[in-house]
Amino acid sequence: MRIFWRKQKGQNLSHSARDYQALVRERLRENPGNRTLALAKAIGAPTMEDFIAQGDGHVAVLRHHGLRDGMTIYDLGCGCGRTAQALHRSSWMGSYTGADVVPDLLDELARNCPGYNTVCNYDLTIAAPDASLDMLFHWSVFTHLMPTESYIYTQEAFRALKPNGKMIFSFLELEDPAHDVVWQSNVQRLRRGHASEQLDAFLHRDWIRRFARDAGFDEPQFTDGFDQSRHPAFWQSLAVLVKPAD
Repeated sequence: MRIFWRKQKGQNLSHSARDYQALVRERLRENPGNRTLALAKAIGAPTMEDFIAQGDGHVAVLRHHGLRDGMTIYDLGCGCGRTAQALHRSSWMGSYTGADVVPDLLDELARNCPGYNTVCNYDLTIAAPDASLDMLFHWSVFTHLMPTESYIYTQEAFRALKPNGKMIFSFLELEDPAHDVVWQSNVQRLRRGHASEQLDAFLHRDWIRRFARDAGFDEPQFTDGFDQSRHPAFWQSLAVLVKPAD
């Protein structure tokens, strides 16, 4: 089912929505004969094999952190369904909602995952009632937002999660040598006079602790991007925020 979450009257698209929509259009132009691959590339998977492997890794992370059948979950920045399709392949049963700002991506998710809900939401909100979600996750979303936007989403996640609910997300760290590749690439692009296709934002763990504390979450748990002791290495760092029990 598709839900269109209305923008406020007169509100323009955010920088992230404009950039992401332009990126999807460019990938579709570059791959005229393969729409599925074009959309996969738009969310960072160079091949369909990578798309599938990344999605399976996402599900492994979620299961490690308590995903079970019957849960109500929310995929912020769901794209064309990398995680959703992996959940579908794994025969997970529950209530899934994927939110994004690009209708083409949501159409692809809905086509591959019948019965999953999608929402086109341009606001800095979680399109869910108070205390209604068991788990909310997002991969490489805060990497393309201003820190203040990520802060607001963290507060929204707290509102929408049930007591003991979890927000799980990935982020870039400037101190991580692997993530420094992104930083240096953007520096060189700017020196050559070329803007990046999307904003690449880095977060410090202390900032995330501040976001969590202000929202009301417990102390965050972190996993390094190269850590594969409990699930496949994610490359980006991971944070888990838990809403305290009543």
